[in-house]
Amino acid sequence: MSQDTATAEHATTDGEAEEDGGPAFLLSVEQNEYLPAAAGRAEMHAIVRVEARGLGRAAARAAACEVIVIDCSSSMSWPAPKMRAARKATVAAVEALREGTRFAVVRGTERAEVVYPPTGGVAVAGPDTKAAAARAATRLTPVGGTAIGAWLDLARRLHTGQPAPLRHTLLLTDGKNEHDEPGYLRRVLDECAPCFSCDARGIGDDWDAVELKEIVRRLRGRADAVLDVSDLPAEFEAMARGSMARALTGVRIRVRTRAGGAVGMVKQVYPTRVDLTAEGVRPDERTWEWTTGPWGDEVREYHLCVLADPEGDAQDEEIELAEVALSPAEDTGACAGDTGDTAGTDGEGSGEGPGGGEGAGGVRMPAARSVLVRWTDDPLLSSRIHPRLAHYGTDDALGLAVTAAYDAYVAGEPRQALAHWGRAVRLAHELGNDKMLDRLRGLVDIVDAAAGEVRLRERIRPLDLNSAMVLSEESSRYRGAGQAAAAPAASPAPADADIECPDCARLAPAGAAFCQQCGTPFGPDTPAGAV
Repeated sequence: MSQDTATAEHATTDGEAEEDGGPAFLLSVEQNEYLPAAAGRAEMHAIVRVEARGLGRAAARAAACEVIVIDCSSSMSWPAPKMRAARKATVAAVEALREGTRFAVVRGTERAEVVYPPTGGVAVAGPDTKAAAARAATRLTPVGGTAIGAWLDLARRLHTGQPAPLRHTLLLTDGKNEHDEPGYLRRVLDECAPCFSCDARGIGDDWDAVELKEIVRRLRGRADAVLDVSDLPAEFEAMARGSMARALTGVRIRVRTRAGGAVGMVKQVYPTRVDLTAEGVRPDERTWEWTTGPWGDEVREYHLCVLADPEGDAQDEEIELAEVALSPAEDTGACAGDTGDTAGTDGEGSGEGPGGGEGAGGVRMPAARSVLVRWTDDPLLSSRIHPRLAHYGTDDALGLAVTAAYDAYVAGEPRQALAHWGRAVRLAHELGNDKMLDRLRGLVDIVDAAAGEVRLRERIRPLDLNSAMVLSEESSRYRGAGQAAAAPAASPAPADADIECPDCARLAPAGAAFCQQCGTPFGPDTPAGAV
């Protein structure tokens, strides 16, 4: 790379666009490759972008199992449109299933029971079975309690042993997990996590956003609130179609550092934020590996931190710190008790290693990509941050603000909640996150979004509180450098003022996103230092 790169940014990308339109994964690494040579051991941060393309044909052949779990507790009876919407949503999800998909409909109360097929177990989707399942859905009645752990455990048992590597559960609830014994849900999630993925919806005022977020975090899915019960059938249909669009059970991401290096952190930052560091496997001190959940045509992005030491390295030269590679994962979606062959989409090859090549189901895997470092004495170069990293840093701050506001409000501290909601409004405006701004409008009246000036609404419904909280780990996609220009963030410091780190007092150039000495992130409220 040219040494006079003005932006001090670097990207290694997969230029192997699929010429034949066949299924393929693309891999890229984006970073600012400069680190301060005088600082000693430091952290190199990069965004790893993984994209799957052309999997639609493979998805049409993929063997899948879908379990639809509907809350039928007594609270679903009022208001009456809630249960009617749940019945219609069940029908919509069943109708969206691809023929040949194994499926079941579960009624959830203080226990769990299969309402279709009537003999228990699972059915195979076809015109007759789907019509029969729709008739069974219209007879769902709300009587009983809420035991989400029991519901998910039945889903796991239904998925177990099915000759379908792609296993997914749809969950609807309007209440908290009140009738499982303490700790049972946590134990069930441990057993379900390697078996299936789960997307969930909370409806009404009485469900717990924190609980629902934890369920989908463990089960590699997404959760949201049903703001209008009339929208529920369309949402269930969309989730079922999304499940049917998945073609691969997962891929393995492998990061291997040079001698003396180490992986400090790996965090998924899009489409949801999940810290994966502890979930990965470390076969040795230089290697970190993790297997993703199922894939369709989609993009996921990860924040990677690699520890680097300048000792023995030349300055102003590109040096490889780590290698990032993808490979097919054949061992995902396995439930305890499985005995059949559930690997792959159609039983084809096991794939090649980090050098790229063809993987399971004929899906081409990309060549490995490098995380680089260039040691420098120029603080202007080393203090800059790649705009994609900056975006996801702001996005993370938004999630923290929404969570802090929720916690404060629940704890009976509305003034503290208001301050956090004001910060959340400002950050959502800066990011152009209209979805979160709409949710925040249910909690505050926005006077000036750019400045974060808000007023607490006189009446806050539990649904409005939950609807913002449940999205606190959902991220907005980086759309390019023009995004920041469209919604500039206000800054209290002049454009040419240095920033003083509030922890170690080191000065950094204006525009720096974090301190290179101690790693403290800089925000809009970080004071300017002496020039």
